[in-house]
Amino acid sequence: MTTIPAPLPPTTILTSKPIPQSTAHDFLAAYLDRANTDPALQPNAGISEHGPVSRTTAAAPNLMLHNLKRVQAGLAGEVLGRDLALANLSAEGGAAQTNGGAEWEDAKEFEVKEQPDVVQYEDEGEGVPMEVDGDGEGGVDKEERKRKKKERRLAEKKAKMNKNKD
Repeated sequence: MTTIPAPLPPTTILTSKPIPQSTAHDFLAAYLDRANTDPALQPNAGISEHGPVSRTTAAAPNLMLHNLKRVQAGLAGEVLGRDLALANLSAEGGAAQTNGGAEWEDAKEFEVKEQPDVVQYEDEGEGVPMEVDGDGEGGVDKEERKRKKKERRLAEKKAKMNKNKD
């Protein structure tokens, strides 16, 4: 026997229009002021026999109201958190960072630039150098690569066993 789901209630779509930031700030400030005194306006309010009761305490503040206060501060022009302009500059510059006018480069990237034929990979927090065979002329044949890989794996196992004994 198949059941037919209940139809959805009728939906009315209202048009929206943008409002200035100053008006949005005023609306949000008024809501937050009323939410401080009226628990019915707090998102985490509970209903008791006496009416809505706030569940917000000093130990467990209301996260949604906290985020709305951050939005209000942003509408007022306050800068909260990292400056996105600085984040974009560091993303474009790669790992180069400005420190008192001098440019610093990430140590791992510097090592990779200095030794392009050695690849670093992480093994439980330790960087282990691994030689990369060249392609084309002077390259090592397949059997030689297999043999080197086997030796490397054996050395890794021995190092891991010694590390576990300590």
